[in-house]
Amino acid sequence: MDIQRISSLSKASFVNDFLIKKQPVIITDGMAQWNLGDFSPEALIEKFGQSYIQVYNDLFDLQTIKTLEDYINDNFGKTASENVKLEYMRWYSKLKDVDFFWADDAFDKLVDSWSTPYFLPTDAMVIPFRKTGEVINSNESQFPYRGLFISGSGARTRLHKDPFNSNAVLCQFYGEKEIRLHSPEQEKDLLDDQGKIIDLYHPSISEQERLSRPGATYETTLKAGEIVLFPSGWFHDVVSASDSISITWNFVHASDLNSFCSFIKEYPDDPELETVRYFLKDHLNGKDDVLEICDFLEGQFTK
Repeated sequence: MDIQRISSLSKASFVNDFLIKKQPVIITDGMAQWNLGDFSPEALIEKFGQSYIQVYNDLFDLQTIKTLEDYINDNFGKTASENVKLEYMRWYSKLKDVDFFWADDAFDKLVDSWSTPYFLPTDAMVIPFRKTGEVINSNESQFPYRGLFISGSGARTRLHKDPFNSNAVLCQFYGEKEIRLHSPEQEKDLLDDQGKIIDLYHPSISEQERLSRPGATYETTLKAGEIVLFPSGWFHDVVSASDSISITWNFVHASDLNSFCSFIKEYPDDPELETVRYFLKDHLNGKDDVLEICDFLEGQFTK
């Protein structure tokens, strides 16, 4: 089944009909006013070709550092069968307190080429934190896992769900991506005996094994100019159907506060909470135990 495509979506409808209901959706007009040409391979090489970027495997394990120009030259213009390395460039802006090859300078230089999608809430944010009425924009400020994603044909991000009950949006600037989504209700059937997510779409998985597991709830091809919402809890597998350039980021809205706090209380040692603490560090005064985090946030949004 394909994901619903919609245009002219209000912020209220996005929150009430999709975010709160945890319903995936593709918005077809959310990038209409952006300068997509600034995100072509040629334009990015001209601006950032000698910048060092982060190269990952088919999940989030860092493999190497190389220049953006070298990455594109090594991976673009090949068929999926020719692209044997299947490297995936995920160039993140800063999301933890470590020195690294972050993408913040690149995002600063691209700030006028795109904007927060018109339908997304820009206040009442849990992560990154903003009170009701305090505006934050994704093109101007750091967000969890905000990244410029560049990948050659055939590269993929294998089946996973996003950290700490966060939502993600993915904006497709160039090329196409094939997306499979599995609902949260399918979780127990997507895990192996050790509780790890099965890579259902890896070529080594037998047809018998694949058929013994639930099929994707949604399958679609995301085209340039479209934005998809991956609601919290949904498993997704994404393959670059062509050479591809996109921007993605995660967020937790105030409407997700209860599920967010339930998650971090249940998994207080989750390593991704380092990112949560990074985005809340200016507000916690050093009190960053999960119970203290939830006490602070609940005090901001449940008065």
